[in-house]
Amino acid sequence: MIARPLVIAVTLLASTGTAFAADTTKRLGKFGEWESFAYTEGSAKVCYLAATAGKVTGGEKGKPTTTYLIVTHRPGAKGVDEVSINGTYGFKKDSKVELQVGAMKHSLFTKGDRAWADDAKADKAIITSLQKGKEATLHASPAKGADIAAAFPLSGFSDALSAADKACNIKR
Repeated sequence: MIARPLVIAVTLLASTGTAFAADTTKRLGKFGEWESFAYTEGSAKVCYLAATAGKVTGGEKGKPTTTYLIVTHRPGAKGVDEVSINGTYGFKKDSKVELQVGAMKHSLFTKGDRAWADDAKADKAIITSLQKGKEATLHASPAKGADIAAAFPLSGFSDALSAADKACNIKR
């Protein structure tokens, strides 16, 4: 049986379009429902944290609905706190994903099986709400099937973020 952390790392790395061996990814730790990782892309360090949705409803009947919430740091490219969603089922073309944490609702644009915040300011707002929240819920339209609803427990998010921050020398 393949360990869950390796499955998450390989799945997420494959979805980024980056070609390299999965064994170059270092697991920084598991924190509640979240895991942090680091790897080198070219000569630059990349750090990320991810969680798999605990409960997902909707989608195409009989097809996988695995959904990840990811925060990525690419300090070499001046990218910090990039929030993204990976829906392995793919999102409906030109649709929006709604990510809600408490009373805060955030809109993310989609392309293929990924969704991102519009800009760095939106990323920061999402990170702030994730640090304060207990659960994040996602509502999205998949490429096929019924609308998707997914819930991400936020237990361990702040610790996972701290581990990624430390590995990539991000100061808060």
